[in-house]
Amino acid sequence: MEHLTSFWAGAMDHGDGLDLSAVADAAGGWNRLVAGGADALIAAGVPVERARWWVATPPRQTCGKVVTMADPRYPAQLRLMRQPPPVLLVDGDPDVLSMPAVAVVGTREATAYGRAIARQLGARLAEAGVLVVSGLARGIDTEAHRGAAEAGKTVAFLGHGLDYTAPSSNRWLRRHLIERGGAVVSTFPDALPARPHTFPIRNQWIAGLSRWCVVVEAADRSGALITARLALGEGREVAAVPGPVGAPASVGCLGLIRDGAHVVVDVPTFVAQVSGAAERRAEDWLEDVYRGEPIDEVARRHGRSTVELIRMLATLEVEGVVVRGSGHGYAPSGRPA
Repeated sequence: MEHLTSFWAGAMDHGDGLDLSAVADAAGGWNRLVAGGADALIAAGVPVERARWWVATPPRQTCGKVVTMADPRYPAQLRLMRQPPPVLLVDGDPDVLSMPAVAVVGTREATAYGRAIARQLGARLAEAGVLVVSGLARGIDTEAHRGAAEAGKTVAFLGHGLDYTAPSSNRWLRRHLIERGGAVVSTFPDALPARPHTFPIRNQWIAGLSRWCVVVEAADRSGALITARLALGEGREVAAVPGPVGAPASVGCLGLIRDGAHVVVDVPTFVAQVSGAAERRAEDWLEDVYRGEPIDEVARRHGRSTVELIRMLATLEVEGVVVRGSGHGYAPSGRPA
C-alpha cells in the first residue's frame, strides 16, 4: 500500500476549481507549497477556510501508485488542462500515461457494428504505438480496451475508487489490460463508490489525457458526448464514426459530424492520420515502398491489405510526408522518387 500525505489527500478533496500549478508557482514551487502548510496555501491565494480544511485532511493509504502534480511521471498532456487532477492513483504502470493517447468512447448500449469498430480502432491504434484511453464501461469502452490490450497498451479511467470495478463483469478485463502493460487510473479515494457526479469528472480526465477523442456510437444524451465536448473545450481534436440515419446509437455521432467533427471514413486511414508522421516514416513497410517494391508484395509480407497501404500512402502524400514519382514509386518528401 502506498501512502498519500495530508497535503495531497487535501488536494484531492479541496483543490476543485483551483489552478494548482499557478498556486505552486505563487508559493515558489511545489516543495515550498507542500512543506508550508496552511500559511503557504493562503499566501498563494487559497481562501483561508479552504486552506485550513485542506491541511487538516487525514493521510490516506491507497492500493495504487501515487502520481502527483509534483511528480516527474505526471503526464505532460494532463498538465495542459486548465485544471488538471492534482493526484492520480494508478493500478498498473504509470509510465504509459506519457504515451501519445487517443480516447475511444461511446454508448454502453452498443450495436454489433459499434462493438466491432471500437475493437478494431483499439487494436489498430495500439499497433501504431498509440495509448488507447477509455472508461472501462460496458459497450464501446469494453471493446476498445479489449482490442488495444491484444495489440499494445490501454488505460482505463474510473468513475470511482480503485477498490471497485464497474461493471463487475470487467474485472477480468481490468486484470488483463494491466498484465499487458497498461493501467487503471482513479482520481478518487479508493473506497469511494460510483456517484452521479463522479463519471463527468472521470470524463474530463479521459478527454484531457488524449490528443484525439473518437466517439464510436452515442445516443442523443450520452456520456460520450460530454467527453467530446470536454475534449473540444481543452483544444483536443474530436472525431466520430458515422452510422445509419435514424438509428438511436448514431444520433450523437451524426450530430458531432454536423457540427464539424472529423469523420472516421475507415479505420486504417484514421489511425494513419492520428498516429503521427514521424512514427509512420519509421515503419518497415514504408521503407520497402521507398525501395520500389510492389505495394501488393509489401502488403502481403507485412500482414496488411493492399487497399490499406494505398490509403495510408494517399494520406501521407496529402500531408506532404511522401511524394509520388512519374511511375508508381514513392519517396520521402524532399528526395526524388
